[in-house]
Amino acid sequence: MEFKLPGLLIIDTPGHESFSNLRSRGSSLCDIAILVVDIMHGLEPQTIESINLLKQRKTPFVVALNKIDRLYDWQTFNRKDVRDILKSQATNTQQEFQKRTNEIIVQFAEQGLNAALFYENPDPKSYISLIPTSAITGEGMGNLLLLINQFCQAQLSKRLMYSEELQATVLEVKAIAGLGTTIDVILVNGRLREGQTMILAGTEGPITTQIKALLMPQPMKELRVKNAFIEYKEIVAAQGVKIAAKELEKAIAGLNLQVAQKPDEVEIYK
Repeated sequence: MEFKLPGLLIIDTPGHESFSNLRSRGSSLCDIAILVVDIMHGLEPQTIESINLLKQRKTPFVVALNKIDRLYDWQTFNRKDVRDILKSQATNTQQEFQKRTNEIIVQFAEQGLNAALFYENPDPKSYISLIPTSAITGEGMGNLLLLINQFCQAQLSKRLMYSEELQATVLEVKAIAGLGTTIDVILVNGRLREGQTMILAGTEGPITTQIKALLMPQPMKELRVKNAFIEYKEIVAAQGVKIAAKELEKAIAGLNLQVAQKPDEVEIYK
Protein backbone atom coordinates (compact mmCIF):
# COMPACT_ATOMS: atom_id res chain seq x y z
CA MET A 1 0.00 0.00 0.00
CA GLU A 2 1.25 3.48 -0.91
CA PHE A 3 1.00 5.94 1.99
CA LYS A 4 -0.05 9.44 0.92
CA LEU A 5 -0.60 10.98 4.36
CA PRO A 6 2.32 13.17 5.51
CA GLY A 7 1.74 12.02 9.09
CA LEU A 8 -0.73 11.68 11.95
CA LEU A 9 -1.30 14.27 14.69
CA ILE A 10 -2.47 12.34 17.75
CA ILE A 11 -4.22 14.03 20.67
CA ASP A 12 -3.91 11.84 23.76
CA THR A 13 -6.76 12.54 26.20
CA PRO A 14 -6.39 10.81 29.59
CA GLY A 15 -9.04 8.28 30.56
CA HIS A 16 -9.33 9.37 34.20
CA GLU A 17 -12.78 10.73 35.10
CA SER A 18 -11.29 14.10 36.16
CA PHE A 19 -10.27 14.75 32.52
CA SER A 20 -13.83 14.78 31.16
CA ASN A 21 -13.52 18.33 29.72
CA LEU A 22 -10.26 17.47 27.97
CA ARG A 23 -11.86 14.39 26.38
CA SER A 24 -14.75 16.53 25.18
CA ARG A 25 -12.39 19.07 23.56
CA GLY A 26 -10.25 16.35 22.00
CA SER A 27 -13.22 14.53 20.49
CA SER A 28 -14.53 17.76 18.93
CA LEU A 29 -11.21 18.34 17.13
CA CYS A 30 -10.39 14.91 15.73
CA ASP A 31 -11.17 13.48 12.28
CA ILE A 32 -10.91 9.91 13.55
CA ALA A 33 -10.60 8.60 17.09
CA ILE A 34 -8.82 5.65 18.67
CA LEU A 35 -10.88 4.38 21.60
CA VAL A 36 -8.64 2.42 23.97
CA VAL A 37 -10.42 -0.46 25.73
CA ASP A 38 -8.73 -2.62 28.36
CA ILE A 39 -9.42 -6.21 27.27
CA MET A 40 -9.24 -7.28 30.93
CA HIS A 41 -11.93 -4.81 32.10
CA GLY A 42 -14.12 -4.09 29.07
CA LEU A 43 -16.14 -0.88 28.73
CA GLU A 44 -15.73 1.33 31.80
CA PRO A 45 -17.81 4.46 32.63
CA GLN A 46 -15.25 6.81 31.03
CA THR A 47 -15.20 4.60 27.91
CA ILE A 48 -18.98 4.84 27.59
CA GLU A 49 -18.76 8.62 28.08
CA SER A 50 -16.23 8.79 25.22
CA ILE A 51 -18.45 6.59 23.02
CA ASN A 52 -21.38 8.95 23.59
CA LEU A 53 -19.22 11.99 22.72
CA LEU A 54 -18.10 10.33 19.48
CA LYS A 55 -21.67 9.30 18.60
CA GLN A 56 -22.94 12.85 19.23
CA ARG A 57 -20.31 14.32 16.93
CA LYS A 58 -20.57 11.44 14.41
CA THR A 59 -16.80 10.97 14.64
CA PRO A 60 -15.57 7.69 13.12
CA PHE A 61 -13.44 5.59 15.46
CA VAL A 62 -11.58 2.32 15.82
CA VAL A 63 -10.94 0.41 19.03
CA ALA A 64 -7.52 -0.53 20.36
CA LEU A 65 -8.28 -3.68 22.36
CA ASN A 66 -5.36 -3.10 24.67
CA LYS A 67 -3.36 -5.13 27.22
CA ILE A 68 -3.44 -8.43 25.33
CA ASP A 69 -0.09 -9.14 27.02
CA ARG A 70 -2.06 -9.52 30.29
CA LEU A 71 -3.87 -12.61 29.00
CA TYR A 72 -2.85 -15.75 30.86
CA ASP A 73 0.31 -17.41 29.49
CA TRP A 74 0.72 -14.75 26.77
CA GLN A 75 3.86 -15.15 24.65
CA THR A 76 5.30 -12.01 23.05
CA PHE A 77 6.34 -11.98 19.37
CA ASN A 78 7.70 -8.65 18.16
CA ARG A 79 7.40 -7.26 14.63
CA LYS A 80 4.69 -9.66 13.51
CA ASP A 81 1.12 -9.21 12.31
CA VAL A 82 -1.15 -9.48 15.36
CA ARG A 83 -3.19 -12.17 13.60
CA ASP A 84 -0.10 -14.38 13.37
CA ILE A 85 0.75 -13.56 17.00
CA LEU A 86 -2.69 -14.73 18.14
CA LYS A 87 -2.36 -17.96 16.14
CA SER A 88 1.01 -18.59 17.83
CA GLN A 89 -0.49 -18.52 21.34
CA ALA A 90 -1.37 -21.59 23.40
CA THR A 91 -4.94 -22.90 23.02
CA ASN A 92 -6.01 -21.70 26.49
CA THR A 93 -4.68 -18.17 25.72
CA GLN A 94 -6.58 -18.06 22.43
CA GLN A 95 -9.75 -19.19 24.19
CA GLU A 96 -9.41 -16.49 26.86
CA PHE A 97 -8.82 -13.86 24.16
CA GLN A 98 -11.92 -14.97 22.25
CA LYS A 99 -14.05 -15.06 25.42
CA ARG A 100 -13.05 -11.57 26.54
CA THR A 101 -13.41 -10.17 23.01
CA ASN A 102 -16.94 -11.61 22.68
CA GLU A 103 -17.91 -10.06 26.02
CA ILE A 104 -16.70 -6.64 24.80
CA ILE A 105 -18.59 -7.05 21.51
CA VAL A 106 -21.76 -7.65 23.57
CA GLN A 107 -21.00 -4.53 25.64
CA PHE A 108 -20.74 -2.48 22.43
CA ALA A 109 -24.07 -3.94 21.28
CA GLU A 110 -25.60 -2.70 24.56
CA GLN A 111 -24.45 0.79 23.49
CA GLY A 112 -26.19 0.35 20.14
CA LEU A 113 -23.00 -0.32 18.16
CA ASN A 114 -21.85 -3.25 16.03
CA ALA A 115 -18.23 -4.30 16.61
CA ALA A 116 -15.94 -6.99 15.20
CA LEU A 117 -12.25 -7.89 15.15
CA PHE A 118 -10.71 -5.93 12.26
CA TYR A 119 -9.85 -9.09 10.32
CA GLU A 120 -13.44 -10.41 10.70
CA ASN A 121 -15.21 -7.10 10.01
CA PRO A 122 -17.98 -7.74 7.43
CA ASP A 123 -18.57 -4.02 6.75
CA PRO A 124 -16.19 -1.32 8.12
CA LYS A 125 -18.86 1.34 7.47
CA SER A 126 -21.36 -0.21 9.88
CA TYR A 127 -19.09 -2.22 12.20
CA ILE A 128 -16.42 -0.79 14.50
CA SER A 129 -13.05 -2.48 14.06
CA LEU A 130 -11.35 -3.94 17.14
CA ILE A 131 -7.55 -4.15 16.89
CA PRO A 132 -5.81 -6.26 19.56
CA THR A 133 -2.82 -4.30 20.92
CA SER A 134 -0.28 -4.13 23.71
CA ALA A 135 1.12 -0.72 24.61
CA ILE A 136 3.85 -2.49 26.61
CA THR A 137 5.21 -4.83 23.92
CA GLY A 138 4.07 -2.88 20.83
CA GLU A 139 2.18 -5.86 19.44
CA GLY A 140 -0.70 -4.85 17.18
CA MET A 141 0.48 -1.24 16.82
CA GLY A 142 1.49 -1.79 13.20
CA ASN A 143 -1.99 -3.14 12.43
CA LEU A 144 -3.58 -0.16 14.19
CA LEU A 145 -1.53 2.42 12.26
CA LEU A 146 -2.16 0.63 8.96
CA LEU A 147 -5.92 0.55 9.57
CA ILE A 148 -6.00 4.28 10.41
CA ASN A 149 -3.97 5.13 7.29
CA GLN A 150 -6.23 3.02 5.08
CA PHE A 151 -9.36 4.61 6.53
CA CYS A 152 -8.07 8.19 6.24
CA GLN A 153 -6.93 7.74 2.64
CA ALA A 154 -10.16 6.01 1.60
CA GLN A 155 -12.74 8.05 3.52
CA LEU A 156 -11.22 11.37 4.63
CA SER A 157 -8.88 12.46 1.81
CA LYS A 158 -10.87 15.63 0.93
CA ARG A 159 -11.51 16.53 4.56
CA LEU A 160 -7.81 16.25 5.40
CA MET A 161 -6.58 18.57 2.62
CA TYR A 162 -4.41 21.43 3.91
CA SER A 163 -5.72 25.01 3.83
CA GLU A 164 -3.86 28.27 4.52
CA GLU A 165 -6.94 29.64 6.32
CA LEU A 166 -6.14 29.57 10.03
CA GLN A 167 -7.96 26.97 12.10
CA ALA A 168 -6.60 26.69 15.63
CA THR A 169 -8.20 25.62 18.91
CA VAL A 170 -7.00 26.12 22.48
CA LEU A 171 -6.87 22.68 24.11
CA GLU A 172 -5.39 23.52 27.53
CA VAL A 173 -4.26 26.48 29.61
CA LYS A 174 -1.43 25.75 32.02
CA ALA A 175 1.38 27.42 33.97
CA ILE A 176 4.94 26.35 33.10
CA ALA A 177 7.95 27.22 35.26
CA GLY A 178 10.06 29.85 33.51
CA LEU A 179 7.39 30.60 30.90
CA GLY A 180 4.38 31.65 32.95
CA THR A 181 0.90 30.75 31.74
CA THR A 182 0.91 29.05 28.34
CA ILE A 183 -1.72 27.58 26.04
CA ASP A 184 -1.60 24.25 24.23
CA VAL A 185 -3.05 24.76 20.76
CA ILE A 186 -4.06 22.33 18.04
CA LEU A 187 -3.21 23.98 14.72
CA VAL A 188 -5.46 22.23 12.18
CA ASN A 189 -4.91 24.55 9.20
CA GLY A 190 -2.79 27.59 8.38
CA ARG A 191 0.33 28.77 10.19
CA LEU A 192 1.40 30.68 13.28
CA ARG A 193 4.44 32.98 13.57
CA GLU A 194 6.32 34.43 16.50
CA GLY A 195 5.33 38.07 17.08
CA GLN A 196 1.84 37.77 15.58
CA THR A 197 -1.09 39.36 17.38
CA MET A 198 -3.56 36.70 18.48
CA ILE A 199 -7.09 37.08 19.83
CA LEU A 200 -8.70 34.46 22.03
CA ALA A 201 -11.58 34.17 24.47
CA GLY A 202 -11.05 34.98 28.14
CA THR A 203 -13.20 34.77 31.25
CA GLU A 204 -13.42 38.58 31.34
CA GLY A 205 -13.70 39.18 27.60
CA PRO A 206 -11.44 38.81 24.54
CA ILE A 207 -7.68 38.66 25.15
CA THR A 208 -5.36 40.36 22.67
CA THR A 209 -1.68 39.52 23.02
CA GLN A 210 1.47 38.88 21.00
CA ILE A 211 2.92 35.43 20.48
CA LYS A 212 6.16 35.47 22.48
CA ALA A 213 7.28 31.91 21.70
CA LEU A 214 6.12 28.89 19.70
CA LEU A 215 7.27 25.75 21.47
CA MET A 216 7.28 22.14 20.32
CA PRO A 217 8.26 19.02 22.27
CA GLN A 218 11.36 17.00 21.48
CA PRO A 219 10.84 14.34 18.77
CA MET A 220 8.67 11.42 19.98
CA LYS A 221 7.66 13.33 23.12
CA GLU A 222 4.19 14.49 24.16
CA LEU A 223 3.18 18.16 24.29
CA ARG A 224 1.40 17.65 27.63
CA VAL A 225 4.37 16.04 29.40
CA LYS A 226 6.98 18.22 31.10
CA ASN A 227 10.20 18.20 29.06
CA ALA A 228 12.60 20.49 27.20
CA PHE A 229 10.94 22.33 24.31
CA ILE A 230 12.28 23.40 20.93
CA GLU A 231 11.47 27.00 19.96
CA TYR A 232 10.31 27.81 16.42
CA LYS A 233 9.78 31.06 14.52
CA GLU A 234 6.90 29.56 12.50
CA ILE A 235 4.65 26.50 12.81
CA VAL A 236 2.69 25.07 9.87
CA ALA A 237 -0.39 22.83 10.32
CA ALA A 238 -1.20 20.24 11.36
CA GLN A 239 0.65 20.39 14.68
CA GLY A 240 0.19 20.61 18.40
CA VAL A 241 2.04 23.68 19.70
CA LYS A 242 2.56 25.38 23.05
CA ILE A 243 2.29 29.18 22.90
CA ALA A 244 3.91 31.50 25.42
CA ALA A 245 2.49 35.02 25.64
CA LYS A 246 1.43 37.64 28.16
CA GLU A 247 -2.02 37.84 29.79
CA LEU A 248 -3.03 34.21 29.20
CA GLU A 249 -4.05 33.55 32.82
CA LYS A 250 -7.76 33.98 32.04
CA ALA A 251 -7.80 32.28 28.63
CA ILE A 252 -10.63 29.80 28.01
CA ALA A 253 -9.83 26.35 26.65
CA GLY A 254 -11.98 24.70 24.00
CA LEU A 255 -12.48 27.77 21.79
CA ASN A 256 -10.84 29.01 18.60
CA LEU A 257 -7.81 31.27 18.41
CA GLN A 258 -7.60 34.02 15.77
CA VAL A 259 -4.64 35.96 14.37
CA ALA A 260 -4.85 39.57 13.18
CA GLN A 261 -2.80 40.21 10.04
CA LYS A 262 -3.65 43.95 10.14
CA PRO A 263 -4.33 46.27 13.13
CA ASP A 264 -7.97 46.88 12.13
CA GLU A 265 -8.68 43.12 12.21
CA VAL A 266 -8.27 43.02 16.00
CA GLU A 267 -11.64 44.68 16.64
CA ILE A 268 -13.33 42.47 14.03
CA TYR A 269 -12.16 39.27 15.75
CA LYS A 270 -13.10 40.62 19.18
